[in-house]
Amino acid sequence: MSDGDVLRKVREERLRRTVDLCVIAHPFYRRRFRELGIKAGDIRTLEDLQKLPLVDKSDYMASPEDFRLRASDATDLTFEESTLWNVAYTTGTTSGMPSPFFNTAHDQYHIMLQALHCSEAEGIGRGDLIANLIPLPPMPMGAFLCVGRTAEIMGLPVVNALTGAKSKEYPVRRGMDDAIDCVAAAAPSVFWGVPSFVRSFFRRARERDTLFSRARMVVLTGEPVSPALHEELSGHLRAFGAEDPQVRVRYSFTEMQGGLVQCCNGAAPQNLAPDLYYLETVNPETGMRTPEGEEGALVLTHLHRRGTVCLRYLVGDLVGIRNEHCPHCGRLGERIIRRPRRTGALVKVKGMLINPELIYEALSADRAIGEFQLVVRKSDPADPDSMDQLVLRIEAEAGSWARLAAEIPALVQKTVMVRPEVVFAAPGEIHDPMKSVKVKRLVDERSH
Repeated sequence: MSDGDVLRKVREERLRRTVDLCVIAHPFYRRRFRELGIKAGDIRTLEDLQKLPLVDKSDYMASPEDFRLRASDATDLTFEESTLWNVAYTTGTTSGMPSPFFNTAHDQYHIMLQALHCSEAEGIGRGDLIANLIPLPPMPMGAFLCVGRTAEIMGLPVVNALTGAKSKEYPVRRGMDDAIDCVAAAAPSVFWGVPSFVRSFFRRARERDTLFSRARMVVLTGEPVSPALHEELSGHLRAFGAEDPQVRVRYSFTEMQGGLVQCCNGAAPQNLAPDLYYLETVNPETGMRTPEGEEGALVLTHLHRRGTVCLRYLVGDLVGIRNEHCPHCGRLGERIIRRPRRTGALVKVKGMLINPELIYEALSADRAIGEFQLVVRKSDPADPDSMDQLVLRIEAEAGSWARLAAEIPALVQKTVMVRPEVVFAAPGEIHDPMKSVKVKRLVDERSH
């Protein structure tokens, strides 16, 4: 058998076991299968998955507990399969509270092995020391937990910057300068964080003439990375002394507990745990698969989980994937060959659909721009029928304002055919990395 055939055999064996458990012990799917007249025997192969309806985030967020296998209803589960290990949290529920994602001991052990395979592929190994630049979240979140898991399974030391919004009641977080001093004292070789924060961290470190003499790699997660930002971060690593700077960009989401990774600079992100997760792209209207390589809505199926379990779960992005061997490292699994974009990412302004991602990429190439944010509003907030306005807020040194004010409106208009009004913001007004993990790039103030 080819390795592709072996993988399919493992996947389908695990899928059948997962579906059997969902029929008897998963509140959401037990109910859904009953409503649709689906029996466990109807879902035996990967092709059979197309018989199942798609599930989106609103289903999960409405009742996260219903997506958790009930060990009391499945009497043949092992101790590891039925014992809760931890709870991670993902996007909010309909009530505004974060959504819990449950991991059993069985899940934890497999996620640790996933972390090992992913980080080995990225090039992390013995002798490395990881700097965790993910801000300390207000609850256990996948990105923060992933760094610790990786260090544990690889036997590596990790220094946690523990940045974030400070609290008088819980004085456990550091400011930027304290975090830089803490990290510098540990002499890390790998820096792991959200792209916009890593950029701020490196810029501030260089302003203070702080050097990270062993720095060689950055692992990024949580936000898209433009070619300009990729090059800037490589430049920072070179300034710190790296002869061959490495930048790895993960395509991650909590439901996959680690995401897709790159094995070298510029490689396509790849699913390196294909025995745990099955990825497909579909027409979101029909649920039918799109041909390999063509763009479709990304759908995730858990093949071997015992805590939170999702079948045909819409991730929320449009991508193109191909299940193949990586041309760089030879590993087998789904590779992203068309850049992900958010479902519904196009925004209508003045009657025109624009892609904000194109604007983000164009602005990221200008080193004078510290942060930026797009705001769509009505010219008269009191009149819902007044003209749309596209406002571009920019943080930059005052000395560059005149040039940016003259050049940027034309650049954006050339990119998306809508001319913005440029407004300059004070430092930290658009994004304070001590208070939020990610930059909110788009704000739509129009009532819908």
